[in-house]
Amino acid sequence: MRTTLPHVLWIGGSTDAGKTSVAQFLAAKHGWQEYHYDRYDRFEPPGHWARIDSVHHPNMHTERSRSRDDWWVKTTPEEMAAGWLRTTPERFQLTLEDLQALPSTPPIVAEGYGFLPDLVLPLLASKRQAVWLVSTEEFKRASYERRGKGGFTDTSDPERARRNHIGRDLLLAAYVQERARELDLTVVEIDGTQSLEEIVRQVEEHFAPYVLGN
Repeated sequence: MRTTLPHVLWIGGSTDAGKTSVAQFLAAKHGWQEYHYDRYDRFEPPGHWARIDSVHHPNMHTERSRSRDDWWVKTTPEEMAAGWLRTTPERFQLTLEDLQALPSTPPIVAEGYGFLPDLVLPLLASKRQAVWLVSTEEFKRASYERRGKGGFTDTSDPERARRNHIGRDLLLAAYVQERARELDLTVVEIDGTQSLEEIVRQVEEHFAPYVLGN
C-alpha cells in the first residue's frame, strides 16, 4: 500500500484542532481536492456507517446496534476511547475506498480525526506527506464551549453524555500525540496562541516538497 496514494496529503489529529480550516485554506490556495473525514463518518448514505457489513466491519456492526444512551451515557470516557480505536481501522478502510475513487489529479488534501498515525504511516512515501494537529486540553475545552458542541438532547442524561464525549476526545488526543511522536511523525500542538495563518504556514512548510512539486 506504500505507493497507492502518493497524491494524498494527510492532516490528522484531534477534534477541535483546526484541521478542516487548514485543509480548506490549502486547497483553495493550491487548487487541491479536499476530503473531509467527518462528512463520511455518519449513518446517512454515502456515509461509512451506511456501507458496513458484519463480515468486513464486525466492530462497526456491533457499535451500530447500540442505542444513543449505550454510546454516550452508560459508559465511561475510557470505554468510549477503546471502542473508537477498535472501529477506526475498519472506518479507515472505507476512507481508502473513498480516496481511491477520486481522480489522482490534482492532489488531495485529506483531513480527519480518524487518521491514526499507525494507519497512515504505511501509506507514506515520505513523512513530509502527513502531519497531525493536536489541541491542548485547555484549548480543546474552550473550543468545545465556543462551538456549542455536545448537546446530546436525545439522551437520558445530556450532561453526562457531554462529559463522556469531551473526556473521550481528550484521551484520544493524548493517544494520537504519543503515537505520532513515537513513530517520528510531525505533530503541531494547537494551544490558541497561533493564528490560523500561522498554523497554515507551518503545515504548508511541512508539505513543501509536494507544494513545490505542483
